Amino acid sequence: MKKLCLILTFIFSIWSGCAYFNTFYNASQFYHQAEIEISAISEISENKLSDNALDLLNKTIIRCNKVLNDHPDSDFRDDALLLKSKALYHLGQISAALSTIRFLESEFPESQLLLEANLWKIRCEWKGGMENYALLKTLTFIANLDKEEKPKNYKKLKSFGHKTASEIYEEEGNVDSSLVHLERAANIADNRIERASAHYLIAEKAYNEKKLAVALQNYRKVVSFHPNPKHIETAHLQIVRIYREMEEWELASIEIEDLTITDKFSRIKADLMLELAKLYEIQGRKEEAVNRYQLITEEFPRTRASAESYYKMGSFTLQKEQNYSEARKYFDNVEKEFRQSTFAPSAKVRVREIDDLILDIKVIQELDERLFGINSDNSVSNDKKLYDDLIQNTENIQDDTPQIATTDISANLDSSLLFEQMAIHLYSAGELEAFRFGHINTGMNYFKRIVNELPITKRTAQAIYSLSYLHKTKGDSVTSEKLNLILLESFSNSEFAHDIANEKKLSIVDVPAEMMIISESFIESKPDSAIMLYEKILTEYPNTRYAPIVLLSIAHIYDRRLNKLPEAKVAYERLAKTYSKSDHADFANERIAIFDRILSSIEEK
Repeated sequence: MKKLCLILTFIFSIWSGCAYFNTFYNASQFYHQAEIEISAISEISENKLSDNALDLLNKTIIRCNKVLNDHPDSDFRDDALLLKSKALYHLGQISAALSTIRFLESEFPESQLLLEANLWKIRCEWKGGMENYALLKTLTFIANLDKEEKPKNYKKLKSFGHKTASEIYEEEGNVDSSLVHLERAANIADNRIERASAHYLIAEKAYNEKKLAVALQNYRKVVSFHPNPKHIETAHLQIVRIYREMEEWELASIEIEDLTITDKFSRIKADLMLELAKLYEIQGRKEEAVNRYQLITEEFPRTRASAESYYKMGSFTLQKEQNYSEARKYFDNVEKEFRQSTFAPSAKVRVREIDDLILDIKVIQELDERLFGINSDNSVSNDKKLYDDLIQNTENIQDDTPQIATTDISANLDSSLLFEQMAIHLYSAGELEAFRFGHINTGMNYFKRIVNELPITKRTAQAIYSLSYLHKTKGDSVTSEKLNLILLESFSNSEFAHDIANEKKLSIVDVPAEMMIISESFIESKPDSAIMLYEKILTEYPNTRYAPIVLLSIAHIYDRRLNKLPEAKVAYERLAKTYSKSDHADFANERIAIFDRILSSIEEK
């Protein structure tokens, strides 16, 4: 019987040992799998863990807790504590991870795991914002590894130390030092996966910093031995891009040719064709580039590459051919091809801009007919003279008035509003053409019409200012300066003249501002006089930058001082309609809505 008890005790001991060993082994396996996923996530510069990685880390902690709670005499308690702290760190539970490491230090002061635990402690304190000397401690840790007897896991610790230093340097913005330590981590890593992962990270970071030679060198290492086929494909594509950016066009072409005839890279063929099209474009082979983009949309539909190809064709058609309807079709296809395309938002903007330009042109045509009796497809494109020697006239100015165009149409209220409307659409079209689509000459023609064919409007000074800027952009500084002179002498109260004056360090007497000060002084004692003076500012200085404030002041007097709600509403409506994009328009619209509710309630009674 005694012998049987001894046998049973022996069997139970073996079973217990196997049980906690298996539990810890399972925990280690879960953590190892999680590490692989975390490494893959870090390679693509993402911080969010996958659901599977989260599950694996939580399973690791559960198994470690089982070893600690169910097997208090286990030889793996210190291992379980360190493994648990690492899993907690990756889950972002920094305080819990740090507490676990401190418990390990106090419970197992002789453990061989304390060296590795110390590095994780540094990382926890750094991530938790509790350590200002994390970099110094990490560098000291790395240096001390070579001073003392090398531990069994020397390579692993040193590689991890360099990786930690790299991350801290990166957070501090020291990219060069970050890359140096990441390179050292790669060189000393004791397994292929860690080395490959480090080289991929180096390549990605170097490419983002435009350190192309470093990126190229490390992408070459990735394609040589990285275990992940997708990373190898990405590395090959990046090598092609780097050659293109370095203007090594022949090498880029050879690389593309070699990859396209290899079956195992068939998944990236569309991207390779896209790179080839970009290569043609850079070399000035526009027709070949467009043909290649077209081919991509036909052979690889509904892909990221086809979406970008549509965007490229739209840009070419818009900028080079000025075929707006065709360009719009291309841009409209971008999101349809691939909703997640990075070009989709820009394509949407382009569609909206083209629609705006088409609307502007339509309104301009209608106003041309009403104001001038002209019925043309596009007045700006006609051969009629648009620019009546505005610049030449300024050379012989006899008085303070520039030679701005006049019209035979009587300046009654209706025609004035039509001219203002015409100026708005001419400026909008010119702005789109010159500043958005890169058609500088076409845009300038629209601005010239505002200056030359219309009476002075709220857009006249802005049009002259834009013409001055565009002439300067084209290298014609003489014409640019003459236009600046017109602004300073004839539109001195505009914000554009003040812009030029500030640039030239000139002082301009701000008459509207002085009149506003006087008007403000009348608000309490003579509100009617204040309104009259404010209206005088708008009449004499229609282009003043203070116009929205003046209108708001008039509305405020009617609203708050005189309690004349109908007059206040009219003033707010003037502000909201004339300066709809100003900050004051929002307030005006709010007051108008309140007035409408008040009037509605009065009518119901």
